Amino acid sequence: MQAGRRSCERLADLESTLLADEMRSTEVRAPIFIAGVARSGSTILLEALASLPGLASARYRDFPPIWFPYWWDRLRAQLPLPSPPSRPRAHADGIEVTPDSPEACDELFWMHFVPGRHQVGVDQRLNGDYSNPRFEAFYRRHLQKVLYTRGASRYLCKGNYNLLRLPYLKRVFPDARFVVPVRDPIEHVVSLVRQHERFDQLARTWPSVGTQLARSGHFEFGPQRRAECAGDSGVAALIESLFRVGDNIAAYAHQWAASYAELARVLENDRQLRDAVLIVSFESLCCDTEKMLERLAEHCQLEAAQRQQLLRDWGGRMRAPARREISSEAQAQVLSICAKVAERIGLGGFGEAAG
Repeated sequence: MQAGRRSCERLADLESTLLADEMRSTEVRAPIFIAGVARSGSTILLEALASLPGLASARYRDFPPIWFPYWWDRLRAQLPLPSPPSRPRAHADGIEVTPDSPEACDELFWMHFVPGRHQVGVDQRLNGDYSNPRFEAFYRRHLQKVLYTRGASRYLCKGNYNLLRLPYLKRVFPDARFVVPVRDPIEHVVSLVRQHERFDQLARTWPSVGTQLARSGHFEFGPQRRAECAGDSGVAALIESLFRVGDNIAAYAHQWAASYAELARVLENDRQLRDAVLIVSFESLCCDTEKMLERLAEHCQLEAAQRQQLLRDWGGRMRAPARREISSEAQAQVLSICAKVAERIGLGGFGEAAG
C-alpha cells in the first residue's frame, strides 16, 4: 500500500509541475479545518460550510484519486456518469449523501507522509515544533490545485485526527481557522458504541468493510478500531485493553477525555491558537442554531453573502438525534471519567437531561 502511495505522490507532483503557472496565482488563504472526536457533529458542520459558494472540500467521488484533483475533475467531466439520488450513508444517522457530498479524505496524505501514527501507543500529537517539509510543500500544492480546479477561494477540511495536530497546522497555515465540535460525553460515548457495533456487524457480512475503513484512515470504530494516543501511552494501552474485553462505554469515555484534555492543554498554553479555534457544542448547535451559526460565520470570517446563505439554508435543519437509553451505572461511569475535562472546555452541565 505504501508503494502505491509513493507512486501517487510522484504523479501528484507531475500534475503540480504541469499546473505550475496556474498555481502561482492561486493563494491558500485562511483554510478552515473541522476537527473533533468522531460522532461529535463534524459532518453536519462540514456539509453546512461546504454548501457555501467559494469553499471547496474533498468529496466522496474524490476517493481514492484524491491525489490528482485537477486530472480527476477533468476526467469525470468527460465521462457520461449519471447523477444518482441521495441515499443514507452507512452510519444510519439520518445524513444522506451523493458522490458530490463533502467527505474527509485528507487522512490518506497524513498516513503517507507521517507513517505509523495510527499504531497503538504511538503519540499522535503534532506540535508547533514538528517539521515535515516534504508534506508541507505537497499539502500546500494540493490545496492550491483544489482551489484552482473548483474555482474556489478557500479550502475546507474535515479530519478527526487533526484534533491532535492543531499546533502544527497553525504553524503551517498561520491564518487557518479551526472549528472543534464537542458533544455531551454521555450521548457521544453512546453514539460511538452504537457505530462500532453497527460497523462490526456490517463487517461480518462484508469483510471488506474494515479494510476499506482502514485504507481511508478511519480507526475510530469497526473491526479495525484502535485506541488513539493523545500523549499518554498508558491511557492508550488502557483504552485498548478495554476495547479487547468489550467494555466499550469505559473505553470511549477515556478516549473522549484524553482527546479533549489535550485540546484544553494546548489552548490554555497558546493564546494565538486559542484565538483561531472555535469550540462548537453539538447540543447548542441543535437547540440554539441561529446563534451558533452566527458565531461560526464570524469565526470562519465568512463573507456577508456566505453568512446569509448559511443562516437561510441551515437555520432550520439542525436537529438533535433522539436520546438513547443508557443505564444509570454507565452514566455515572462516563461522568466520573469525563466531568473534569468537560469543564475545562466549557461544556458544563452535561448529562443532566439523561439523568
